[in-house]
Amino acid sequence: MSQRRRTILMYGRTRSGKTSQITELADHIKATTGKKSLVYSIDKGGIGPLLPYVDLGVIDLVQQDETNPWMFLAKVSRGQVRDKGKWVPADLTQYGQVAIESFTGFGDAFMNNMAEQAAQGINIGGGANVSFSVTSDGETMKIGGSNMAHYGIAQSKLLDEFWRSQKLDVPYLVWTASASKEEDQNFGGKVIGPAGPGKALTAELPRNCDLCFRIDCLPAQQGKPERHIIYLGNSVDLAAGNAVSLGNTRLPLEAPPLPPTVEPASIVKVLDLIDKAETAARESIRKRLNLS
Repeated sequence: MSQRRRTILMYGRTRSGKTSQITELADHIKATTGKKSLVYSIDKGGIGPLLPYVDLGVIDLVQQDETNPWMFLAKVSRGQVRDKGKWVPADLTQYGQVAIESFTGFGDAFMNNMAEQAAQGINIGGGANVSFSVTSDGETMKIGGSNMAHYGIAQSKLLDEFWRSQKLDVPYLVWTASASKEEDQNFGGKVIGPAGPGKALTAELPRNCDLCFRIDCLPAQQGKPERHIIYLGNSVDLAAGNAVSLGNTRLPLEAPPLPPTVEPASIVKVLDLIDKAETAARESIRKRLNLS
């Protein structure tokens, strides 16, 4: 694969294999360049596929732990790591990949944090606070919820830090997200895209990165094992009411067509296919324009 900098967004439902794709790319990078991968995770589960690579020193894993989610994302997007209890800039020259798990997890954490503050009577964004108290067993507990202003704040901050992270000087920046089916407000119809707080970013986030792929897992049937698939470009999901599954490979017009899917799912194979298609397009343009 070429070492042109890539920002990759992989989204899919639970068990689709997003984290496993991060480990596959980490494995490839280590084998071909000797460099490690840096993975940030706010997700409460799903780090299992990472652990053998962490134990072997192929992946450096930074988890949220007790850090406030807003502060954690600010550190993540700037490529910082903990060192003796303090956040310091990571030496990115030793990494071939920075992966962030996940856009959806950060959105959930932001919304939960604002709901907790609403329960304490803190007004965020000017909307009506959603809070109440319950009393039981001689104790009183405050409960908070989210108003519409919370969604706008979470969406704006997430997108800002998503853009900021793309300045990290590494060959591959990988974000993951869960999948969501929403209405596309610009073109109409249902789309499947990355899940964030609310609905606004599902159809919009893919255009804010270099490459976007949906990963899916088809369940085991009649004794046959699960099938993990990466979709290249847009596709129609018949099982989701003909919703359009969003994806983008951003190839030049002169590039040869890519297969619609890669099965079994392999981000390394996908990136290799894209690199070869770009090379073929460049050669086609060179010949057509008679360039040396």
